[in-house]
Amino acid sequence: MRRELKILPKIGINEVKLSMTSSDLNNIIGELNKKNINEKEFYLYHDDYVFHLVDNVLVSISVNNPKTIFLSEKKYDLIDETKQFLFKENPYFVEGCYLFPQHNMSIYGLDFPDEGIQLTIYSDNQKHIYEKNIKFSFQFRSIENQPINLKYEINPYQSVGLLKFGMQSSEVRKIWGTPLKISTNSKKGITTENRTNSQAMYNEKGQLIQLALNCKEDVFIDNKMLSKFGSNLDILKNEEYFINRNYKIYFKFGIALDNLGNLSSNDFVYVFAEEMIPHWKNIYRPLI
Repeated sequence: MRRELKILPKIGINEVKLSMTSSDLNNIIGELNKKNINEKEFYLYHDDYVFHLVDNVLVSISVNNPKTIFLSEKKYDLIDETKQFLFKENPYFVEGCYLFPQHNMSIYGLDFPDEGIQLTIYSDNQKHIYEKNIKFSFQFRSIENQPINLKYEINPYQSVGLLKFGMQSSEVRKIWGTPLKISTNSKKGITTENRTNSQAMYNEKGQLIQLALNCKEDVFIDNKMLSKFGSNLDILKNEEYFINRNYKIYFKFGIALDNLGNLSSNDFVYVFAEEMIPHWKNIYRPLI
């Protein structure tokens, strides 16, 4: 198949159409590698293409690492024109994946293209699978319009600005918008959400237990800017601290500072809930 992708919303990609059979695909592409899932369901593979068939009918087409697509007769470079493309189409964002219900299309990995992108077109009878969590998501334009100059005043072990420990992810998203990337450590029951200048961490109950804020943000203790002065802040100069790897930790305030407290714009301030105290006291702790 051609590397230049012409997206036909709810119909197919290039010459391959949803509702084709495996023999139709073989006639167009040639012999395909097959992986059976069960008696009714299987996948066919060809280079960077993955074809999902149920009852021998094509229900989705996926393409790995697409770069240029044609959609509604407009050409988009997914790498260099990502923001323009997303703003125009205004997709929903669900757990690292952009969903375009108007086109029956999903694209995973646009925010981290070096880790791989996958574009999928799916049939109407698959919408309930791909779009099942859309009601819990935000659309791109609403994410872009989230307030960006929040003041983060630390209330030790209780809150950071509007964010309170114990909040669920859905509550955090009302303040911060949808994360760019979500990762889960199933062994530890920890879920991490990454945004441009921040990170939120949740326990196995889905409760907020830690925040990491880049020093480009305004982070305060007692109305003094911690993210600018770090451990040189007057309120910290005579406080007991704990050294753990590259962090200077002040348990009185529930904070850990990058670079042993000598903060620069690339460093982070970590603010944690009480249940994270053992984690920060353990000098042999594994990385979460």
